[in-house]
Amino acid sequence: MRTYIISRLLLAIPTLFGVSVVAFLTIHLIPGNIVEVMLGTRTDVTPQQIAELNTLYGISTPLWQQYLIWADHVIHADLGFSLRTGVPVTTLLGSALGVTAELTVLAVGIGMLIAVPAGVWSAVGRNSVGDVAGRLLSLLALSIPAFWLGTLLILAVSIYMPWLSSFTFVPFLQNPARNMQTMLLPACTLGLGLAAIILRMTRAAMLEVLRKDYLRTARAKGLGRARMLAKHALRNALLPVITIVGLQIGYLVGGAVVIENVFTLPGVGRLVVQAIEQRDYPLVQSVVFAVAALVILVNLLVDLCYAWVDPRIRYS
Repeated sequence: MRTYIISRLLLAIPTLFGVSVVAFLTIHLIPGNIVEVMLGTRTDVTPQQIAELNTLYGISTPLWQQYLIWADHVIHADLGFSLRTGVPVTTLLGSALGVTAELTVLAVGIGMLIAVPAGVWSAVGRNSVGDVAGRLLSLLALSIPAFWLGTLLILAVSIYMPWLSSFTFVPFLQNPARNMQTMLLPACTLGLGLAAIILRMTRAAMLEVLRKDYLRTARAKGLGRARMLAKHALRNALLPVITIVGLQIGYLVGGAVVIENVFTLPGVGRLVVQAIEQRDYPLVQSVVFAVAALVILVNLLVDLCYAWVDPRIRYS
């Protein structure tokens, strides 16, 4: 197990290097820079003053030198300072990551809570009315854009459930009830799309497992239906479900960019959009790098969960 973890962490190094290069080049390929954004349409600034500002913000140096300087800071766990606010990037990133992590965990929880029981029920009652209805609803959920669904939920809640329409974020530790009131709608918006994917995967995996010989033997020995489904069928069908959840974590973080702006949540998505608009290079690069590292870590944890779900799996 230890050898496997070390090898996976070593393989993450070239991945993070590629992500850092792409993140660095992408933000610098956007027309304009932070000096031009700050000055806007002002005409009273001389070329000498612009050159001094470019030097101050490190824009005048070649791109490869800028990358090496930033990479050296990252290696030493120093992400620098925001060019716009002067606040350390680690402070901004730590605050935003907490919001996005909470949103992602709630979305995964809602998706799993809805999809796994529905997927099992759909597989057990294959081709029944409930099975067909579940597949149609999952297809509908996959087809609805998250930003449109979020807008509809805001409108519906504001009209019919105004007591739930709280869009001012409050940290969980400060006020858990108010925090849940704020996070419920965005988490449902993200979670419904994930639930549709998990439902279809759970149904397909359960249908495959239900045809196995060991389940026929369990039924022949008189094992209860509920115990057979929970202990033998579902547990063996969870491996592909865990895989798809791990893969979807990255998409959920990407979807949070839209959802956090729709619901005005101070998470990573909103932070990176504001940083891109302001050409805040250190902040954008660091956010993308941190999210990539987080996704790699989540996928490693997903792989390790396989051994917990199925003890027959061993890592060497």
